Amino acid sequence: MSRHRNVRNMNYADEIDDYDEDYDDDYSEDDDEGTSAQYSYKNRKAETNLSANYYTYAAEPDAPVGAPKPTPSTSIVRNSTAPSLTTNFVKEKEKVKAVAVAKSNNSTPKRNLTKNNLLVEATASQTPSRPNSEVDLSAFRRNQLQTISRAPAQPRKPQKSRENVKDLINLIVVGHVDAGKSTLMGHLLYEMEFVDSRTMEKYKHEAARSGKSSFAYAWVLDETEEERERGVTMDVARVSFETDTKRICLLDAPGHKDFISNMITGTSQADAAILVINGTRGEFETGFENGGQTKEHALLLRSLGVTQLIVAVNKLDTVDWSRDRFEEIKNNLSVFLTKQAGFANPRFIPVSGLSGENLTKKTTEIPWFNGPCLLESIDSFVAAKLPISGPLRIVVSDVLKVQSAQLILSGKIESGEIEKDDKVYIMPSVTAATVKACSNTISNTEQCLAGDHVLLTLAGTFEPDSIQTGSVVVRAGPDTLIPARRFLVRLVVFDILTPIIKGSTAELYAHSICVSCTFSKLNHSINKSNGEILKLKPRFLAKGTSAIVEIETDQDVAIEPFTKCRSLGRVTFRSGGKTIAAGIVENVL
Repeated sequence: MSRHRNVRNMNYADEIDDYDEDYDDDYSEDDDEGTSAQYSYKNRKAETNLSANYYTYAAEPDAPVGAPKPTPSTSIVRNSTAPSLTTNFVKEKEKVKAVAVAKSNNSTPKRNLTKNNLLVEATASQTPSRPNSEVDLSAFRRNQLQTISRAPAQPRKPQKSRENVKDLINLIVVGHVDAGKSTLMGHLLYEMEFVDSRTMEKYKHEAARSGKSSFAYAWVLDETEEERERGVTMDVARVSFETDTKRICLLDAPGHKDFISNMITGTSQADAAILVINGTRGEFETGFENGGQTKEHALLLRSLGVTQLIVAVNKLDTVDWSRDRFEEIKNNLSVFLTKQAGFANPRFIPVSGLSGENLTKKTTEIPWFNGPCLLESIDSFVAAKLPISGPLRIVVSDVLKVQSAQLILSGKIESGEIEKDDKVYIMPSVTAATVKACSNTISNTEQCLAGDHVLLTLAGTFEPDSIQTGSVVVRAGPDTLIPARRFLVRLVVFDILTPIIKGSTAELYAHSICVSCTFSKLNHSINKSNGEILKLKPRFLAKGTSAIVEIETDQDVAIEPFTKCRSLGRVTFRSGGKTIAAGIVENVL
C-alpha cells in the first residue's frame, strides 16, 4: 500500500523551497523586456492560433509617467471576432491528415522536423497508407492465375491399359418421395447377393422392432440412423456392383424436396437414370400433377445431361398387376418425357420392390409384359465415351479430412487422368497441392481415368474452409480452369408463374456447387430449334422461352464453357423451391 503525506497539520512555510527566490533573481520588473507579454504563450504558426486568438487579456489603461506600474489584470474576456475553436481544430486536423497522405505518397520533399510537424510524422508512421486488402488479394490471385495458365503443359506418362475391365455406368435412381426407390434397389442388391442373408435378416428384425418392417430393404442403402428413423433418404448413397457386361456405380438420390440439392449433385455425376413411379392409385397423380417431384426430377435429369432413362412403375402388386393401370401411367408420362423433358426413348418396366417381382428375372405374375426385367435393362445401357485425353477436371463431391498440410477428398474425374506425384491446383481457391495417393472404387491402380470415382490424398498448405464441395482439381498450363463470376448462358425457361426479368435472383446449380446469382442482362431470346435470334434485349422471359442471358454469381465459381467440358458447362436455376430454368455455359466473361 502506498503512503500518503498528512497535510492537515503541515507548516507551509517549511515547505517553501528556493525555487521562487531563484526565479526572482532571474526576473526583474524593471527590465526593459520584462513585460508580461514576453512570457505569455504564442504559437509559432500564426495561421492556427488556437488558444491565443480565442481568449485575450483585458489590458489596463496607460499610467502617467513616473507613476508605479499597476498589477497586471488577470481578468479574461472572450474575443468575439476570433474564429471558432472547433472550426480551427477541424482545419488543423485536415491539414495534418493531408500532410500525412502526401508524405506517404512521396509527393512532398523531405525536410527537417520541427515541433509543429512532429505530430504529422507520428500520425503518418502509425497509419501507413497501403492498398485495401481485398484489392491486394484480387491482384495476387489474378497474377497467380496468369502464371499458372502460362506454365508449360506437363508431359504425361503413357496410359496403363486396363485389361478385362467392363464399361462403367454411373446410374442415378430418382423419383417422388415414397415411390419406393431405396426399397427397390435394396431388394435388387439382395437378390444379386450383394447383401448376405444374415445381414438381411438383421435388417428385417430391427425394422420390425422399430415399427417399420416394410423399410428393411431400404436400410441396405439408407445407412444413417436419421434416415432409418425418419424413413426418408436424405443424402446420395453410392454402391458399386457388376452385371454381365457393365460396372455399375449406383447413386440413390433423395426424393423429398428439402434435399433437392443433394439430388442435383448426384444427377450431375450420372450417365443414366431410373425414374421410379408409385403405381398405387392416387399416388402417381400426387407425384406427377399435384406439386410432386416427378416432373422436376425428369427435367433435372435431362438438363444435367442424362439421356438414357428407365421408368420403373413400382408397387403394381397393390393394384393386382393391372395392365390398364400400367398403360395409363405409361401414356400420361410418355408425352411429358418426350415432348417437354426431351428424352428420346424412355423404357417402362412394371416391378415390385417389396415382393421382388421382375427385378433380376422375369416373373409369371405379369403375363402381359414381354419386355426385359430391371437388371437386364440396366445391363443394356450404353457407356458414354470418356474424355480420357482431355484436360484434368476432378469435381470434389466430399471433403473427408482437412489438416494444415494434408487433405483427403472424394470426387469424380470428369475429364483427363491422374496418378500419384502429380502437381495439381484446386479451383477456385487457387491452392497448390501434390497427389500423394489416389484410388478408385473398382481397382487399386495408381492411375485413375475419366469416369472413375476417386479418393485423393493431397499434400500442401490448406487453409480452413478453402476447399469445399464443388471445388475442381486441375493442372497448370494452357488447359487450366480460370474461375470467374460472369457467364454467358443459353437457357430454357420452364413452367414458371413469375417471368424472369433483369435483376432477378436465383440459385445456380452446376456439378456439385450451389451459389446465389443474378440475371444481370437479358441479351436476346432465340428460337429453340435453330438458335435464330427472335428479339433483342427482351423485357422479360416467360415460360417456354429460350434465351441468351448474362449471369453474375456472388462469388468465384469453377465452371467453364460447355464446349470445353460438358459436365462443368451445364447449369440449373432454382427459385422459391422450384426449378425455373436450365441451360449451358456459352462463354466466360
